[in-house]
Amino acid sequence: MTNDEYFNEIETYFNKLKEYREESRSIAAGIIGENLTEDDLFFISALNRRVQFIDGIMNLLRTRNLTCTGIIVRTQLDNLMRVFAAFISEDRRSFIKETLSGTPIRNMKDNQNEKMTDANLKKRMSKYYPEIEEIYNKSSGYVHLSEVAFHEAFWTERFEKGDKIKFSVGLPPREKLNPILIECAEVFCHFTEIEYDFYQKIIDSKKIFDNKQKDILELKWAILNYQ
Repeated sequence: MTNDEYFNEIETYFNKLKEYREESRSIAAGIIGENLTEDDLFFISALNRRVQFIDGIMNLLRTRNLTCTGIIVRTQLDNLMRVFAAFISEDRRSFIKETLSGTPIRNMKDNQNEKMTDANLKKRMSKYYPEIEEIYNKSSGYVHLSEVAFHEAFWTERFEKGDKIKFSVGLPPREKLNPILIECAEVFCHFTEIEYDFYQKIIDSKKIFDNKQKDILELKWAILNYQ
């Protein structure tokens, strides 16, 4: 894939990412609803982090920075898994209170009495989204110095007189790596949509909560007026 072909195809993902960013406004409004709660602080913080990831990956894809793009793919999975953790926690209210006070999520337990380590969250999520296992493991190669970094820096090219090892330091990635950048964009969009689905569940729940609060308030007014 040539660079021209890459930039032509990546534009489709830029449009998606811009839509996700715009959608985050209505998601934030829906999460808060009519009554601000402690839960909202947790989910709004996670949503804001997701939007920052969107801004970051767009800049990295424009400059074809494969290493940092891979790191963002990995860290956005961490964000998603922590949103997921709120849904499988032993007690959501306690989970959010402790998280906001700085308690590491890995020290808290899920609804199966297991500590919510990254490994456990990945395992629990993979039951619903099997693809997360492979993507998580692959993208971890960008976070840590691994064979991924070696393949970016060194490669072999064939010539009439034999193979030659080439290396690159501080240069743009070769065009052969463009399909991987496209794959990163596709994966990022995929998991953004999954995270937004979780936020929609929160929004639906908040609507029910707000309606109950309205009913309670109306009942209080009715009692006061009756007296």
